[in-house]
Amino acid sequence: MTGLTKEEKRILNTLLDKYERSATFRGQAAVKQSFSVKPEDVFEGYKDDARYDIFVAVNEAAAQLRKRALVEFTERNSYITKIILKSESIAEAYKEAGRVPKQKTLEQLADFLREKQLLFETGVNALDDMTLDVSESVIAYIKAQKERMSEGKLPEYYSEEEEYEDMWRLLEFLSCEHEEVYCRDLSVRLYRDSKKLEAIKPKVESLLFKYGDFPEKEMVLAECSVISTPSYVMCKGDIIIRFGEQELDVGKLRGDVAFSGKTLEDITSVSVCSDMLVTVENLTTFHRYDPGSGAVLYLGGFHNRTKRDFLKMIYENNKGIKYYHFGDIDAGGFYIYEHLKARTGIPFELMNMDVSILEKYSEYTKKLTANDVSRIKKLIERYEQAALGADGEEKKIAERTLMTLRYMLEHNVKLEQEALE
Repeated sequence: MTGLTKEEKRILNTLLDKYERSATFRGQAAVKQSFSVKPEDVFEGYKDDARYDIFVAVNEAAAQLRKRALVEFTERNSYITKIILKSESIAEAYKEAGRVPKQKTLEQLADFLREKQLLFETGVNALDDMTLDVSESVIAYIKAQKERMSEGKLPEYYSEEEEYEDMWRLLEFLSCEHEEVYCRDLSVRLYRDSKKLEAIKPKVESLLFKYGDFPEKEMVLAECSVISTPSYVMCKGDIIIRFGEQELDVGKLRGDVAFSGKTLEDITSVSVCSDMLVTVENLTTFHRYDPGSGAVLYLGGFHNRTKRDFLKMIYENNKGIKYYHFGDIDAGGFYIYEHLKARTGIPFELMNMDVSILEKYSEYTKKLTANDVSRIKKLIERYEQAALGADGEEKKIAERTLMTLRYMLEHNVKLEQEALE
C-alpha cells in the first residue's frame, strides 16, 4: 500500500464520515444505502476555472481511488459529478485511510464503560454525600451513553482515547473522599503536569452538572473540594468562635472575619448569641448586609465538605435558633438552598426569595434562559412531591417556594440579590 495524497485521504474520510452517520452503520437501514459526495462540496474551487490545479488534483485522486477499487464516480464534461464509496470495500477504505473503524472504537468504549460502571457501583469509597453524588452522576452518564452508542454515536465528552482516560482519572479521584486540594497540586498528582487538569476541568464539570444535581456548573469541582485558590468562610454579627481555649467574639469587631478551610478544621465550637443565623450567597450582599442582632455567614459561593462540617457544628451548638438562606431568586439560588438543607440537615428557611420581592424589584429582574426554564421546571416537580409528603412548617415552606417558582415561569423573571436595597 502506497501512501495516500491529501486529496485521496480527504475523499475517503468524507465518505466514511457519511457511512458512520447512516442507518446502515447503525444496522437500522430498511433499504440498501449508498454513500457519495460531490467534489465541489469537499474541495472549494473545484469548479472554478481559475483553480485548475484543484480540478486536476481531485480528478487524479478520484482516479487513483477507483484504480484501488475503493470508489466509483460519475462525470460530465471532464468534471466529476459524484464520488461513490464501494460498499464491499469499506473495510479496505478504513485501512487505506489509516483510520480505526468507528464500530471497533464503539466496541472498545462499550467495554471500557462497563468496567467503569462496575468500579463506580461496587468499588468507590462513597464515604460522604458529595462523593456519592459524583458516583451517582457518573453511573447516570454511563447508562445514557449506552443508548447513545446503540445509535452509532460516540459518548458525550469523548474526543480521543488518551484525553477520555484522563477525564476518567479525575472522575475516579472525585468519587473518593479526600481533603481540600488545589487544582495545580492535583494536576501534578494525577497527570504529572500542573496545567493539564485545567484543560480537562470543563468536561468534567459539564458531565457532573448535566447528570448530577449540582447548583452551578462552574462550582462543581469546588464543591468537590478541588479549588484554584484558598476558599474562605466569612462571618459577622453576634457569633463567638472558639479554638480550644481561645475565643473570638466576632460581634465585638467593627467588620467581618474570614476563615480558610484549614482554619475551619481547628474550630472546636461556635455560639450564636442571637435568635437567627443567615447564610448569604453573594459577597457584595454579605458586605452590605446589616446583621442587626443576628449572625451572618458567606460561604464563598459554594459549600464543600469542610464548610458543611462547619455548618453542622454550628447547628449542633445552636439548635434553638432560626436558620435562613438569602440568595439569588433564580434556579441556581434555589439549588444552593436545596443543597444546604440536604447536605447539612439544617432546617434552613428562605429569606428575601419570594414573590413579594420579585414584584417589589420588578424593574431589576432579568428574563429566564432556556436552561433556567428547564431547571425551574425540575425544581417545581421536586417541590410538588415534597408538598404532598410534608406537613406542618415543611409543607408551608414547600408551598411558598412553589408559588415563587411558578411565578418566575409565568412572568419569565429572575432576580440577583444585589438588586435588593
